Parts: sequence; structure tokens; C-alpha cells
Amino acid sequence: MNNRFGSQDSITNRLFWSGHANPGSVWTFVGAYLLLVLSLYRRNRPLLVGTLLFVAVNPLVFPSPETDDAWATRVVLGEQVWLERGLRPSSHLRFTLVCVPVFLFTLRSAAKRYPLRTGLGAIASVVLMLLFFDRMARLYEATLPE
Repeated sequence: MNNRFGSQDSITNRLFWSGHANPGSVWTFVGAYLLLVLSLYRRNRPLLVGTLLFVAVNPLVFPSPETDDAWATRVVLGEQVWLERGLRPSSHLRFTLVCVPVFLFTLRSAAKRYPLRTGLGAIASVVLMLLFFDRMARLYEATLPE
């Protein structure tokens, strides 16, 4: 495995990347986004606080994956590659900038309790999130030796 977090050389790796690269962490983050939308829509403060606390501790809960075989692990490793390259203007950055308004639209729709807009925004957000994940997995795979 090309283990980008195996050396545990930095506090960022130990506290964030290694646990977040676990597929369980990735998929529960997706679920946490949907819980965030729901908590805003319902104006449910305990759910909102619980969701935000979960997001804060999520990478600490999951162990580092043993391999990079899982697609979700490759997504996180791709994000790491992208960030290490400095977020220079790229198709990844442009894609992200297109996604942000959709996420904000969804959160605003939930806060204003617009059910149709919230539902459509949540669906669009998850689709865009999965498309972004695919881009990051491919970016990581492009860095692997043949």
C-alpha cells in the first residue's frame, strides 16, 4: 500500500487524515451532512449540536485503514494530494466552487423550511459530493506507480 498516513509523522496525520481515510469515517460524514440539513429544517438544536460534535470527533473514532483498497480511502488520499499541491486553480477547484452554492442553497432552504427546495438540494448535494469523491479517488490513483 502507498500509505500516506502510515508514518504518523505529523499531528494532522494522527488526528485527522489517518482516521478520516477509514471508509466508515467518509460515509458517516455524508450521513452527517444529511443530518445537518435535517436538524436545520426541523430546528432541532440537540440534533444540530450532536451532528456538529460528531463531525468534530469523527476522524478520532475510526482507526487508520490498513490498505488503500477501498474507494472511500482513495477519496481521502486524493483530497490529501490535492491539498498538498496547494489548491492551485484547477478543474478540481472550479468544480468545488460550483458545488458550494448548491450546498449553501440547501442549508438556507432547510433553515427557511422550504421542503421541496431542501429535498432537491439535499439530493443534488449528495450527487455533487459523490462526483467530487470520484475526482479525488482518480487524482490519488494517478499518483500511484504503475
